[in-house]
Amino acid sequence: MGTERFWKGMWAVAVWHNIIGGVGLIFFGWYLYRMAGYDGLPSPGVNYVRWWFLILVMALNYYYVYRDLYNTRPMVIVSILAKVASATPDFYYILIKKFPPGVGVPRIFLVTVCTDYTFAILFALFLPWQAKQKALRAG
Repeated sequence: MGTERFWKGMWAVAVWHNIIGGVGLIFFGWYLYRMAGYDGLPSPGVNYVRWWFLILVMALNYYYVYRDLYNTRPMVIVSILAKVASATPDFYYILIKKFPPGVGVPRIFLVTVCTDYTFAILFALFLPWQAKQKALRAG
């Protein structure tokens, strides 16, 4: 876990996770909602489309960190905040405020809650490694 190779791989996985998730929602989101008992996508649709593009923009952010592991601390902090901000409302509406089937957040998104929190933890664990490497390079 303390190697450049590990962290490069982790950021690459984060990039592809978001690309696959974002593009998957664009083309198959309707199917996920339909399988979860919903009549189509959330309304208003603009909120759902905005979500797709935010996922893809964050993939670009993760790519920039992947390219430069040493000078991207603010981007890593934004990445942590984005993952927590994405997962927390779904966590709340899936596990705490339970809605009847077809209302609220589809339970399938519990998968993204778990992956987002996992990435947030990994991103937070990356920060001390990044600081240590930056100090070693400076010294």
